[in-house]
Amino acid sequence: MKQAKGFSLWGVIVIMIITSVVSGITTGVIMLNSNAVNSKNETLNDEALQEFIGVYQMLLSKYYDNIDKEGMLNAAEEGMLNFLGDKYTTYLDNDEYKGIIDDLSGIYNGIGVTILGNVIQKVTDNSPASKAGLWAGDVIVKINGISVEGMASSQIGSLIKDDKTKEVTLEIERNGENKTFNLEKEDLVNPAIDYNIVEGTNIGYLAIEKFSENLGSQVKEALNYLENNGITSLIIDVRDDSGGYLTAAEDVASFFLEKGKTIYSLQSSSSMMTYSDKTDEKRTYPIIVLINGNSASASEILAAALKESYNATLLGNKSYGKGKVQQIAKLSNGSSVKYTSAKWLTPNGTCIDGIGIMPDYEVNITDESIDEQLNEAVKILSEG
Repeated sequence: MKQAKGFSLWGVIVIMIITSVVSGITTGVIMLNSNAVNSKNETLNDEALQEFIGVYQMLLSKYYDNIDKEGMLNAAEEGMLNFLGDKYTTYLDNDEYKGIIDDLSGIYNGIGVTILGNVIQKVTDNSPASKAGLWAGDVIVKINGISVEGMASSQIGSLIKDDKTKEVTLEIERNGENKTFNLEKEDLVNPAIDYNIVEGTNIGYLAIEKFSENLGSQVKEALNYLENNGITSLIIDVRDDSGGYLTAAEDVASFFLEKGKTIYSLQSSSSMMTYSDKTDEKRTYPIIVLINGNSASASEILAAALKESYNATLLGNKSYGKGKVQQIAKLSNGSSVKYTSAKWLTPNGTCIDGIGIMPDYEVNITDESIDEQLNEAVKILSEG
């Protein structure tokens, strides 16, 4: 199956929310397939479908030239998706589907380095790279004997991660001397957060980069560290966070909200379901959430839940405005259909799709060298 025209993979990644029904790939497929089976007889008796089948049979038997049946049916399915006029409903080929799921799994198979160009920027503690003695600042020259000169970071990362063997050989340059390291790759946690205590204050800072499957455990660890070191307020940064798993947004919101408080609601064609905090865990200290125009989907769910059910303050710029939820159905040929199954509503019942969420304090970045939004949040909490 080919991807619907005019809709890039980048767009899928930026705006996608995968609901809990697909949080386990196999479970999601089974549930979606069972739903399809339950309505199979009704669908087959649909008059419009019978007319479509009639046209299909007529073309196969009477068209003057040979027909690519699979290609024609692919075009028909693509036409159905395009007819809906929903930019979030589209095809994913198997590689695109796997790429999205792998990206949001929170786990990757690698050596534990962050690179910019061909320079190692960071080495993860207790990773194969740190155990082997790689350092930040090392320049990667070759990977498995292949020169990486002129390659982008993503290409170099692919050489490391996509190699079929368990081992990877890196030749690096350090202080004018070339060194060779043989490393065995491991499954490592892909960090989805960054956190610290703002220097000279009791204000915690927690940046969420993506709503991956294991985000909850990472945030829990961060909160334990920050609170054990005496924070009295918190800044949560979801700027430029394009979302991810809906359940991850639930997990994070539940750390803060009082039991019974609404996180969000889902409105489908046939029902409305409200999802509330079911945990005994909660916080009461002041929170400011930083948002901007690239804060989308799961980021907006968390921001809205904290604003309306926790009384957090939002600061920055209006968010992206994605108020729809997608599910993914696997097809027999390995491709998938990603389709919108519901709208999500804020605790107050607002749909922000195409609208976004306005911050309580609108602060623009006027100097790229200064984080004016973060500075303003620190100022407000310090004066609080």
